[in-house]
Amino acid sequence: MVDSNITKPDIAIVCHAYQPPNQTPEVLERIIHNCYLPVANMLEENPEIKITLNFNASLSEILENGYSNIIERYANLARNGQVEFLESGAYHPILPLLSEKEARFQITLNHQMNLRIFGSVWHPVGFWPPELAVSPTLLNQIENLGYQYSIVPEISIRSNSNHPTPLFEKIPTHTSASNLALIYRNRELSNNLSFKRYPNVSNFMEHVNLLKAKQPQRSVLIMATDLETFGEHHAGYEIFLKHILEKSTVHTIKDILNYPRDRIEKFSESSWSTSEEDLYRNIPYPLWAFPGNSIHEILNFHSDILSETLDFLLRSKDESIFEVRQALKEVAKAQYSCQTWWASAKDHFSKDLILKGFEEQKKALNITLKAIGSDYPNSIIKATSNRLEERLKRYLQRIM
Repeated sequence: MVDSNITKPDIAIVCHAYQPPNQTPEVLERIIHNCYLPVANMLEENPEIKITLNFNASLSEILENGYSNIIERYANLARNGQVEFLESGAYHPILPLLSEKEARFQITLNHQMNLRIFGSVWHPVGFWPPELAVSPTLLNQIENLGYQYSIVPEISIRSNSNHPTPLFEKIPTHTSASNLALIYRNRELSNNLSFKRYPNVSNFMEHVNLLKAKQPQRSVLIMATDLETFGEHHAGYEIFLKHILEKSTVHTIKDILNYPRDRIEKFSESSWSTSEEDLYRNIPYPLWAFPGNSIHEILNFHSDILSETLDFLLRSKDESIFEVRQALKEVAKAQYSCQTWWASAKDHFSKDLILKGFEEQKKALNITLKAIGSDYPNSIIKATSNRLEERLKRYLQRIM
């Protein structure tokens, strides 16, 4: 048994709220009532509780039309110091798979959209990479854009001798972004929380306190998961979150940025779904770009065509032109990660959502080609797009 007199463990909960830009009204309505409203209620009723929260602009944009009360409530929670917002990529792309120009556009667009929607309370100092997909190049870009820290997967720094520790006690930094604090989540506890592996609050606290007993006094447990875990994935689970935070000393990430820094030698491209075997096989983003997954290869090749076409547009015409701005945003929307995720595993495979993702890419491609005009081999690009679509449909027919 754990000593009941042990001091409260220091905990930081990082949550990620996102819905794809083409989410159906029925699903959105369900998630709002299962998760976003109950979590807001729980925070408002317990002013001592606080979380660090990524609110993707993709979701904010949807909620702005008909659900502005949710935006207002989370904005008020941020004003009251209960929510610390995180920046991200606007439409939830796997940022390391984009060109640096496109990644920068996604990040700046996220900031511009959320600043307009949430108002002046939107001023994040930290960053949430979608799916925690990271690379040294992305870290450098995040630092250059002025952010002080990024959430990263534990596995990205696992090859360093002093990191990760079960609880966070020193802030690692890497030469790719020497002033950017790398805030890694505890993978075991985060996944246990995400998949509801603790039978009750006592089991969770016992596990945390056992870890805490082995760590220095100044250390914090960082858990990161989808906000939708609490209420949508598990009904009423926001009450579990409330109880574990009531029994803890709660921090947001800004609270711990004064921890001592520790330079690490190695940083691995990875995501929060990347395994040790994936890293050994040099597959950093297995659910979105898995070698031999024919659907991934078709979707990513089509995405590359889209990106190259957009790059030509940006080199040939000024970004201030309405048609160019429209193409930029449509391409950003089409880069959302869900389409490849739905093709990554048997237990969540969806032919309809894969095709829906391809249709979004195709729509963006046509808008971009129209903005370019006749100075590009439009007919060849369109024919290639059509052939890829036919190949995708044939492949899906064979495996369904």
